Order: sequence, then C-alpha cells, then structure tokens
Amino acid sequence: MRIITALLISSCLVGLCGCQKRSSAENFGKTYYLDGAGNWGFGASEVPGGLQQAGYHGDVELYVWTLSFNPLVDQLNIPGAKLRASALARRIEDYHERYPDRKINLIALSAGTGVATWAIEGLKGDAKINNLVLLGSSLSHDYDMRRALSKMTGKIYVYHSPYDEVLETVKIVGTIDGKRGVNSIGAVGLKAPRGMQDRVVNTPWNRSWVRLGWAGAHTDCTNQKFVRYEIAKHILDGQGGTIRGGSIQTRPRRTAAVASTR
Repeated sequence: MRIITALLISSCLVGLCGCQKRSSAENFGKTYYLDGAGNWGFGASEVPGGLQQAGYHGDVELYVWTLSFNPLVDQLNIPGAKLRASALARRIEDYHERYPDRKINLIALSAGTGVATWAIEGLKGDAKINNLVLLGSSLSHDYDMRRALSKMTGKIYVYHSPYDEVLETVKIVGTIDGKRGVNSIGAVGLKAPRGMQDRVVNTPWNRSWVRLGWAGAHTDCTNQKFVRYEIAKHILDGQGGTIRGGSIQTRPRRTAAVASTR
C-alpha cells in the first residue's frame, strides 16, 4: 500500500513539475531531487514544498531513476543506475542550453546520491552544477569526488548520522558504488579530495534537529521543515533568496571535510 501511495504522489508531482515549466518557473533556476532506491516517495512532496516555503522560485523536478520498486535490486543494479545518471546528465545539459545563466542544484537521498554524482561527472560541454546536497548517502565515504567537483561551481553539502540503521545494512550488501564492509557517506561523512577540503561541507546529525523533523534516521532528513530551514539555504545561496519565516537556531556542529571511520 505504501508503494502504491508513493507512486500516486510521484505521478501527481511530476505533473505539477510540468505545470511549473509551462509557467516559466525554470526562469528562476532548476533543482533536481532524486529519491532513494525503490523510489518509495521519500521527500517527493516534502522537498519541493520545503524549498517553496523557504522562498525558492525555481523549478523542482523529481527525477525518477529507479528501474524497479525494490530497494535492494536498485541498490545493487549499478549499471542500471549509471544508465539513468547518463540520461539525467543529458537533461541537465538541455536545461543549461536553454537557460545558460540559471543555476542548477541537485538534492539526493540514499542511493540517489550515487546517480546524482554520476550525472554530474557525465556532464559535457560547459554545463555545470552549482551545489550538490547529499542526504543519507549510500556512496562509500572515500568516494573520489574530484571529477564531480570539476563540473561544479559550488560545494557538496553532506548530512550524515551515526544512527542511520539502513546504512548498517548497506555496509553488508554493498554501497551504491559497489563496495562492501566500508562506511557510507551518510554514516560518517565524505572524505574530501586533497586540496578540495573547502569544497566539501560535512554536517553531522545534531540532537536539536529533532525539532525540524530529523531524528537521525535514514529518510526523515527529507522532512519538509528540515528542508525549509536547513537544506534550502544551499539552494538559495547566491540566488538572491532569503529563507522565509526567519530561521530556527539549531547550531549544528560542522566537521572538517574529512570523514572518519567508526
């Protein structure tokens, strides 16, 4: 029943995104959101809703990359995920060609972070991404981001939690980039490439974020309130936007851009 509900929500939102395009929302920039393996609808309404509440006027497109509705199948089907990443890269290039001066951002959850990263790596020509936000990423913590960062003008923002039980299972079955027995980015943070430490911002879960709906678990970081007051600032950054309704002071502790192991 949950899967059916998620499918209905996703279908409706894709339609809404299409309406946004026709109403020229793309003139204000573009943000792609990628759900995790299985495409169960986590963040499908919350991410666009939170960004809109924060004052983002650009188009938010939900990019469905999964080839099944089984999280385990999608997590292990790396060739299929890379194929969909290539298709996303072409969409990004098309948008850049039509709106060369508009900023493009990506937000991704879990295995979707691998697809988002590979899409950035596969960009051709002068198309570039502004910021990339990784939520509960199931990429290995030492994944080499040099190629992706070379296709970006901004930074990679990582939100990670030691209480993410889903990523404990990923450690056994394999990360989205095919490693076993290693920690995921979403568990310990991302090890920044040498000389690019300032381009990676690791932010660990903070207990005060429970007020914003993120209790440290795998998918609740897509809570609409958390998106509005925390994630949206990376999308509005440099675009003249301000977060509507003020801010909630949570004072999270930001770590250095080098992931550690447990």
